Amino acid sequence: MFKSAKILTLALLIMTAALPAALAAEKNPNVTEVQVSGSHQEELAPDIAYINLGTVTEADTIASAQAKNAEVSEKIRRQVEGLGIKSEYIKTAHYAVTPLYKNDDSGKRIPTIKGYQITNSITVTTSTEKAGEVIDTALNAGANQINNIRFGKRDETDVKNAALAQAVRDAMTKADAIAAALNKRVVRVKTVNENGINLQSPEVAGRLYSKALMADSSATPISAGLVMLTANVQVVVELE
Repeated sequence: MFKSAKILTLALLIMTAALPAALAAEKNPNVTEVQVSGSHQEELAPDIAYINLGTVTEADTIASAQAKNAEVSEKIRRQVEGLGIKSEYIKTAHYAVTPLYKNDDSGKRIPTIKGYQITNSITVTTSTEKAGEVIDTALNAGANQINNIRFGKRDETDVKNAALAQAVRDAMTKADAIAAALNKRVVRVKTVNENGINLQSPEVAGRLYSKALMADSSATPISAGLVMLTANVQVVVELE
C-alpha cells in the first residue's frame, strides 16, 4: 500500500513538472494558426437518367378510376421492362386519389363530388442513351404525364470522394502559399471540415400529354448535357 502511494506521488510530480513545458509549447509564439478554404468544381458527362412519368385517370367512382389506372400502369410497366430494364429500376414515386367537384352555373365549385381522379407515377432509372426510348414506350403504353427527367452519375460516391480530395489539395496549396509568404512551413493539420459536396444535375420539366399530341409526335430526342460537381472544405493548419 505504502509502495503504491509512493509511485502515485512520483507520477504526479513528473506530470506537474511537465505541465509548464506543455503550456509553453501551446503558446509558442513561432506557431501561427491559419484557416484556409478549398474547393473543386468540374463538369461531367452523365450516364444515368431518372425519368418520372405516369398516368392520370378519371371516373365516376373510385373503384372505376382505380381499375382504369391500374390497367394502364401495369401496361406501362410491362412494356418498359420489355426494353431490358429490370423491375427494381421501376419504382412507384407517387399515388394519389383526388375527388372532383361540380361547378355551379357561374363556374364556382360546389361541395358535390362528380367523380374521382387517380394519379399514379413511377420513376424509371436507365442509361441516358435509353431515356428517349423509355419515354416513347411509356407514352405509347398509355402514360399521359412526363413529370421530369433528372440526370446523374452511376458512380456518384466515387466522383464525390475524388472531388473532396481535390478540394483538400486546393486548401493545402493555399496554406503552403501563405506559409511561404511568411517564411514558414505547414507543420500540422489541426482540423478538416467538409462544407458541402453537390452533384447538380440538369432537370427537364415534364408536361401533360394529350392523345392527339402523342399521335402526332415523333421519337423523343433527349440531350443529357453535363452535370456540375462541386466540393468545398475548410482546413485549419499550423505554420512554424
